[in-house]
Amino acid sequence: MRITVLCLNPAIDRTVEVAEFAPCATNRIFAEHSVGAGKGVNVAAAARRLGMEAACVGLLPRRGGRLVLDRLARQGVEASFVPTPGSVRVNLKIRDRSGAVTELNEPGEPVGKRYLARARAEALRLASASEYLVLTGSLPSGCPPDFYAKLMAGVPSTCRCVLDASGEALAVGLGARPFLIKPNRQELETACGKALNTLQDARAAALSLIEAGARRVAVSLAGEGALLTDGNRVLYAPGLTVPVRSTTGAGDAMVAGMIAGFGEGDDLQCALRCGMASAAASIVSGNMTPQPGTYERFLRAVRVRRL
Repeated sequence: MRITVLCLNPAIDRTVEVAEFAPCATNRIFAEHSVGAGKGVNVAAAARRLGMEAACVGLLPRRGGRLVLDRLARQGVEASFVPTPGSVRVNLKIRDRSGAVTELNEPGEPVGKRYLARARAEALRLASASEYLVLTGSLPSGCPPDFYAKLMAGVPSTCRCVLDASGEALAVGLGARPFLIKPNRQELETACGKALNTLQDARAAALSLIEAGARRVAVSLAGEGALLTDGNRVLYAPGLTVPVRSTTGAGDAMVAGMIAGFGEGDDLQCALRCGMASAAASIVSGNMTPQPGTYERFLRAVRVRRL
C-alpha cells in the first residue's frame, strides 16, 4: 500500500534536557537533540516503519531543510517538497528528569500563493498513484484555512483522504467528507465548543462530526486510549501501560497505524488496534516512530470493545 502525506509546515524539533526546569531562572542543559519533524514528516516515517510505501510532499524552507530531508531519506520516504524562502521553524521542547515537557513552537515562515499552488499540484500528482492522502499539521501563515478542503475536492476517488487538522481547517475540511479525521480531546472540544469530560461525551462529539461530514472519526484520548466510529459502531480501546520515553509524535504514529489497519480489510476494529499499537510503540521508542517488533507485541495486547 502507498500513501502520500502533505506537510506544509515542517519543523525542526529541538529537545533540550535539564535536571529540573525552573521558570524565571537559569536552566543548564545537559543534553540536546534536533530532528527534522512536523506532523506530516512523522506520519510518513511511521508509515514506512509499518511497511507502507510513503511519499512526503509540501513546502520546505531552504535554511534548515536538510534535517527534514535527511530523516525522510533514512526512513526510505520519497521526498517531493517545493523549496521556499526563509528558515524551517523550530519547536523547542524542554524536558526535565521528572518527564515533564514544556513546548515553545514557532509559527513558521509565511508563504505565497504560487508556492501553495505548486505544493497542491504535486500532492494531487502523487495522490493519483496512492491509496491514501494524509493532510496533517498546522497551516503556515498566508495559507487560507480552506486549503485542505479544496485540495481534497480534487483528489481522485481511488485515493482516500485522511485529515488530521484543528480549528478552522478541520471545520471547513469536514465539508469535503474525508475518509478519516483524528482529533485529540482538546481539538474535539474546540470543534464542538464544549468540555468533554467523559467517554460518553467524546462519543457524542465524535458522532456529531460524522453528521458534519466525516466518514470515520478517531479520537485520541492520551492515556485513556482512543475511540473510532463510522457512525454505526463506536469502538473504544483503553490505553496500554507502557514505559514512556516521549509522547511526541504518538498521534502521528496512530494515524499511520490506523491506515495500515484499514489496509488489511477496511475493518474498524483492526484499524483501532493497529493505531493504538503504533502509538504505544512510538512512545516506547522515543523517536516518533514505532519499532516493528514492539508494534507487533503491542498489537496482541490491545483490547477493543463497543462503546
